[in-house]
Amino acid sequence: MHARLDQLLSLRDGEPVDGRVEAHVPGCDDCAAALSGASRLRDRLRALPVAAADDGRGWVDVQARLAARKRGLRRRATVASLAAAASVATLALLAALRFQESPTAPAAPAAATAAVAELRTRSQALEAMLAALPERPAVARAATAVPIDNLESQVQWLDHQLSTSAEAMPPTQAERLWRDRVEVMNSLVQLRYVEAQRPVL
Repeated sequence: MHARLDQLLSLRDGEPVDGRVEAHVPGCDDCAAALSGASRLRDRLRALPVAAADDGRGWVDVQARLAARKRGLRRRATVASLAAAASVATLALLAALRFQESPTAPAAPAAATAAVAELRTRSQALEAMLAALPERPAVARAATAVPIDNLESQVQWLDHQLSTSAEAMPPTQAERLWRDRVEVMNSLVQLRYVEAQRPVL
């Protein structure tokens, strides 16, 4: 039966142990080697340099760095929020202006029908470009995420308008809706491309 670690440490440090253990260790190669290793470890630990006392400046530096990081994050969040609000306001203004504008010379039905066909082709090309982009990141910048969500909502609204009244819709109105869809899709593709290129910090 070999000596336990606590018994070996007691022997090493000169503390009292059971007499049988004290008699066993010198004659046992395993126990004697373990006792010698424990003694060498103690000597190496004692030889380590004494660490200088912390005057508290290290923690102050850590707190200062954390505070600076928080200020930077707040500034970036503020800039992102302002940029998002400006983007939404701009999109809303453009939509309002397009809704209110009335062409002085409406296009002829035949010309409008040809224009609709061309706009549909452009819209399909933009859809293909959008599908080729990577999936949106799980965490996105507010400066691009909010305008993208707004543009996607506009595309859904335009699709709803085009699908519910497609048959009864005058060609000029269909042309205007398809032109709006192409413009919104173009903006959406550009923003999604920017989002895909920028790593989120």
